[in-house]
Amino acid sequence: MSAFINYFADETRSSPINLAVVRVLVGAYVLWRVVSLDWGFYQEWPRHFNPPIDFLHQDLFLTMLGYQQWVVAALLIGFIVGYRTRWTGGLSSLLLMHMLSVKSTLYLAGTVESLFVCAYIILMFALFHDTDDDVLSVDAIRRTGEQSLEELNAFLKSDPERTYRVRVLKWSLLAVAIIYVGSAWGKFLNGPIDIWLSGANLQRDILFNRELTGIERPLAVPFVENELLAWIGFVGTALVQVSLLVAVVLGVSITLPVLGLIGFHLSVIAMLGLYFIDMILVLSLFAAWDVAYRRLAASEDDTVQVVYDERCYFCARSLYPFKHLDVNDSVQFYSQSDVPRELIDRDDVDLEKELYLFHDGEAYGGYEAFRQLFAQFRVFLPLTLLMALPPVRMVGNRVYAYIARNRSRHFVCSIDAEQS
Repeated sequence: MSAFINYFADETRSSPINLAVVRVLVGAYVLWRVVSLDWGFYQEWPRHFNPPIDFLHQDLFLTMLGYQQWVVAALLIGFIVGYRTRWTGGLSSLLLMHMLSVKSTLYLAGTVESLFVCAYIILMFALFHDTDDDVLSVDAIRRTGEQSLEELNAFLKSDPERTYRVRVLKWSLLAVAIIYVGSAWGKFLNGPIDIWLSGANLQRDILFNRELTGIERPLAVPFVENELLAWIGFVGTALVQVSLLVAVVLGVSITLPVLGLIGFHLSVIAMLGLYFIDMILVLSLFAAWDVAYRRLAASEDDTVQVVYDERCYFCARSLYPFKHLDVNDSVQFYSQSDVPRELIDRDDVDLEKELYLFHDGEAYGGYEAFRQLFAQFRVFLPLTLLMALPPVRMVGNRVYAYIARNRSRHFVCSIDAEQS
């Protein structure tokens, strides 16, 4: 099993985890960068030049940066949870590209280029968004409102072979691979051929950056002074950058090219400081997250049974994400009409009152049933620990009790009500 996935060779997966993980990771990273960077600083930047640079002196664009920062942040929060992804992803990526264009005109750094790459990936989410594939999102849950109660019940009780298209990651991977080829091509174009063949270009770049930043790195000294090592480093870097696109197009494993690129970024960090460290995160987006999740989630040997009210539209919709999360078929969903008698022939179970989860002979009802359901997917361990805290448990029990009492008033809770 490859550690990294060539989505260009196969754009389908048996789990929706990868799309959800990439959406959350790239969205959270960009949100952190957008909020933490001082965009207001660039409103004063042109005035530092003497004489002033007229083509940069666009007060409107520079003044907008401080406001765009918070607009983009708000849009990214919606994108992270998958709310109206076409709009939140599309608008946030385009506005971010505008902000980065202004910033790069004034000062081009590795962080800016990495954010451009992330903006492209977010734009891919907007262009190729499909709630049939990105099912662990607010958009997908909202769309369950278009399904009938019978369809939702049938889905929860079914055991189909599910496949999810990941076109977003397919085209994002291709875009990242092309960007790396562009970086390699730029190395060859930066100076006569005899300069880069001798490794002098790499020596010059490293020495220049060390003088510019004032960073002294002992690891860089022998590397820069040795002409053969400089040549190997320069040409080897270019070959590694090109190899990713070659592997992607040929449909072979990308694990070695990706590990080579991560090694390249780590060597740059060792020699020059935290340059392009963000690209390590970008490369990690193509890791086999679903494989790791499958190993964390409970196995078929650790099965739980969930019994819910099949007449309750809200109950069926709330269980919809758990069915997709259950990649190891460790959760059996039963409605009140088909639940095995051995589960309910007991004094501590009242199916008319609340939802129940059964595990190892124990019955959990209401709020605690949902907490135990989250616990079935070990990736939610922090959430289950939080839900177990007395104040949280108290609030959770009251919220669940309120919904249970008023579901017929606020939610569609019978087939007759749904059809009316």
